[in-house]
Amino acid sequence: MDDSQPASTPWRSTPFVLVIALVAAPASAQLAQQAFQIAVDRFGDRCQGVETTRALGTASNGDALVAVACTNGGRHVVAIHTDNSVSYLSPCQAFETRTGITCFDSPPATR
Repeated sequence: MDDSQPASTPWRSTPFVLVIALVAAPASAQLAQQAFQIAVDRFGDRCQGVETTRALGTASNGDALVAVACTNGGRHVVAIHTDNSVSYLSPCQAFETRTGITCFDSPPATR
């Protein structure tokens, strides 16, 4: 057996690490929030800005699931794929109904 190869570290490719790292890096967090906002906007539901996010966990395919609360009241779920691209999954209400996982602890503010 060749011991010259470094041990594999699968956590490096896990997008969930990116979500955790966002807390420590404000510039990266701002870029991630912009990516989340664009993903929601492309779906057709206008997101004027990101108020807050919440990591929901990792899907069986390795995608990190993130709840996104928009400043105009919309709440959505996006996925960060293993290649670090972001895509829209569903409104939080539909996600919660399907999975039983709560996106946010409090209801959206009325605007």
